[in-house]
Amino acid sequence: MIENPPAWLEVRADPIRELQDPLLAELDDGERAALLLAESLRAALVLMDDRAGVIAEKQKRLAVTGTLGVLNLAAERHLVNLEAAVAQLSSMNFRYSQQLIDRLLEAHRARTWRS
Repeated sequence: MIENPPAWLEVRADPIRELQDPLLAELDDGERAALLLAESLRAALVLMDDRAGVIAEKQKRLAVTGTLGVLNLAAERHLVNLEAAVAQLSSMNFRYSQQLIDRLLEAHRARTWRS
């Protein structure tokens, strides 16, 4: 538990549902809870980087994006420096293919150059 959570953070109980759905059975506890919570809240968008979780959420017809998608959107809105954020992620235990990161940065540079 976070000692001093920010005011905007809302902590919810872990949604409990029987595991009759084969999509849920393949997920670990965290991804399963995130998917169930998103369904129960009718969330507009779910942040998920786990490949199995992303596949399950798309099969459940939930809108899903990953960390890179959030950073890309923030960069489009001029809220973050995408190249600096990706460089910082690369220094952590963050795993995405270099090809994906290169394509993201190339598209960002092209957008930035045009504007």
